[in-house]
Amino acid sequence: MTNNQTRHSLGEFSLGALCNAHPDIHALHSSITSLFKGARICGPAKTAKISKGQNAAIHRAVHTAAPGDVLVISAGGDTSFGPFGDILATCCQKKGVQGLVIDSTVRDVADILTLEFPVFCLGANPTATNKTDPGSIDLEINCGGICVRPGDIIVGDDDGVVVVPRDIAGDIAALAHAVIEKEKLILSRVADGQTTCEIFEITP
Repeated sequence: MTNNQTRHSLGEFSLGALCNAHPDIHALHSSITSLFKGARICGPAKTAKISKGQNAAIHRAVHTAAPGDVLVISAGGDTSFGPFGDILATCCQKKGVQGLVIDSTVRDVADILTLEFPVFCLGANPTATNKTDPGSIDLEINCGGICVRPGDIIVGDDDGVVVVPRDIAGDIAALAHAVIEKEKLILSRVADGQTTCEIFEITP
């Protein structure tokens, strides 16, 4: 299965199905959420790491990104500045970047919403940043408490963001389909009157 096929295939599944499919699929911290309901991203991670009050590495990552990439930025959880705004969002759309995941705040929220560019972040802060520190791109980072490597598949929706390790990404679609079929069977048993304690053999 090609990378594009993997990406599109995994984008068909709920985050719950993906997490149930394999123990090495993990969700970022629940504080990282979408700026708007209904946003969805699925693509390979284009990673960057910035220091407090800096954002040059984000510009560098966007410049070198490929169509379909998802920017994943490590900012150490700092919420005292806004390293990403409407100009970068517009540039991302021109480059074909699918969305942004960052463990920090962003600025220009109203404009980003108008663009309908998917952003998963810690909220908003309009404080300006500098570009004097080049930061780092295309490296293993920690974002939202989870290790993210370049090329890992990032899937995000209203439930949050999960990371599918690139080494297992090609196997996950079949496993997630199995999860869905199992859940359909469970729901049919519930519809027939069985309780979840009976189905899962839990002592009431």
